[in-house]
Amino acid sequence: MPLKICQIIYNIMSDKQTYDYGCVMLYFDFPEIKNLHSLIDEDDIYTEEGDRSFGLEDEPHTTLLYGLHNDVTEDDVKGVIDNFDYGTCRITNPSLFENEMYDVLKFDTSGPNLHETNKELTKFPHTTSFPDYHPHLTIGYLKPGMGRKYANKLKGIQFKLEPTHVVYSMANGDKINYEL
Repeated sequence: MPLKICQIIYNIMSDKQTYDYGCVMLYFDFPEIKNLHSLIDEDDIYTEEGDRSFGLEDEPHTTLLYGLHNDVTEDDVKGVIDNFDYGTCRITNPSLFENEMYDVLKFDTSGPNLHETNKELTKFPHTTSFPDYHPHLTIGYLKPGMGRKYANKLKGIQFKLEPTHVVYSMANGDKINYEL
């Protein structure tokens, strides 16, 4: 049996989720996110049955690049990550990404080497619909039109966070953890 078919069968049998593309994410220890979640009315939260990627964010992170193709290896990503130090990041400016389906409540993320890492990762084969990199930390997905009141409620709140690790979530469902 060809290797690709074996991997697909393994992923189905193990409930391992596969993706169209890979993603590299910078994770933070951010217990305060629970306090932010407590300010959000449950009726305002956007969810989809069977898809845990919506709702309230339970793994606080800033995406370094989404869209990496299958042929980008964990060693490729490690080679980039090892060249940078991320230091203290600032989470500021509560704001939204809005579309017809939901509002994404998020904070802008600034810190050492976020843009530089993104630039280096884009040298690998990737696909993106968002050519301008805008580092952010998602708080949650809200029903359309509900996000503005929370962005206003959180105005002026900011945090300093220390990154803990980087994860390369590969398209095949493997997650590679790089400790910082």
